[in-house]
Amino acid sequence: MGWVDFSADDRERVKHALKQLAEPGTLDELGIGSLRDGFADLLFPGFSTIQTRAKYLITIPRMLRDYLALPVVVRRRQSPEQYLVERENKLAASLTKRHVGEGVTGIIGSSMGEGEGVTRHPSSVYWVALRIWGIVATTASRNQFLRSLRSDEDPLGSTLLDEVDDQDAGSWGSRIKLDRYAHDWFENVGIHLTNSEAAFLSEKLRAGPFHSLPTQFEHHDLCNEMLGYRSFPALAEGIRNKTDLPVKTRDAVEMAHSFSELICGAHIRFNHLVAVKGGRDDLITAYGQEWEVWSQSPHVGPESVAQWVRETGARPNVYTLQFLNDWSGAVAKGATLSSLDELVRQQAVRNKRERSILNKPLPREFGWIGMKRLDYRWSQVRTILSDIREGLAC
Repeated sequence: MGWVDFSADDRERVKHALKQLAEPGTLDELGIGSLRDGFADLLFPGFSTIQTRAKYLITIPRMLRDYLALPVVVRRRQSPEQYLVERENKLAASLTKRHVGEGVTGIIGSSMGEGEGVTRHPSSVYWVALRIWGIVATTASRNQFLRSLRSDEDPLGSTLLDEVDDQDAGSWGSRIKLDRYAHDWFENVGIHLTNSEAAFLSEKLRAGPFHSLPTQFEHHDLCNEMLGYRSFPALAEGIRNKTDLPVKTRDAVEMAHSFSELICGAHIRFNHLVAVKGGRDDLITAYGQEWEVWSQSPHVGPESVAQWVRETGARPNVYTLQFLNDWSGAVAKGATLSSLDELVRQQAVRNKRERSILNKPLPREFGWIGMKRLDYRWSQVRTILSDIREGLAC
């Protein structure tokens, strides 16, 4: 089946999912990625594991406004797609040069060689975030939006270059929100947010999906406190007693945490099976000890699975849904390790068939394989929220 069979949005979602599979800790041996991503979208809509810094939420709309400010004759010669590719490549080079030797991380394209282009274009990586957080006012995919910009008319007119804020922009420009417009912004661009940019993004988060965590952090002035939690389990524990947060928000966090803890046990048993297959006595012992610790805590039963699916809108396939019900039920009943291991083995093979690590030769050296406790993109969200708080402190 070719790409022609899918909509632009479908293509972007598939490409995004494929990119995520290459990220550390996202290898989905047991097929639970749909539910994991459903919770991540519920808690942190618009964010993804391949986003790096908040600055791109500013630079992408600036590039779009720069394109619209070009004379019509120039825009006839260069499509918005071509313009973005060119500018994103230049941005990568400029940011890399600006921060050389500073130990700055998260610059997309910083490793590209001379004459090479950016592999992951920020406008693709951040497009869903730009839409969800109201920075680009559209429901269109990136490609659809860029195609719609191909117009012979001058959508902004000559007033844009003198624009101080975003209030008087023309119809196209008003869809692309900025803290302010400066035609020479690119000359001294850096990865860190200015106070104006940070305040703009803070307000966009405040006006975002009401029950999402970033929006609630803004409403309740919790950002600085929540940024102190480096892992999602720690964050979930910190939120548990925040009774001023909406019940719906706290319930979503609790469900995500319960799912993470439940499926962590299955991943411990999966890695134990791999260790046995590879004859690694050291890992067999280590994972056995991890299982003993995990099994001492209470875990939710099958009644929670249907609620998770309903609340997230996730669509796990039939055998994954069955596995989640069977696994949670077996754990609740105190099933034997051999029966639990068989559930995990069957699910791993059903999920990946001949590609399952249980059906392939193992490398000479190996450690933990696949997921453990789920992060739900909190690491990436935490970096972006930290950028915003640092900018506000300027």
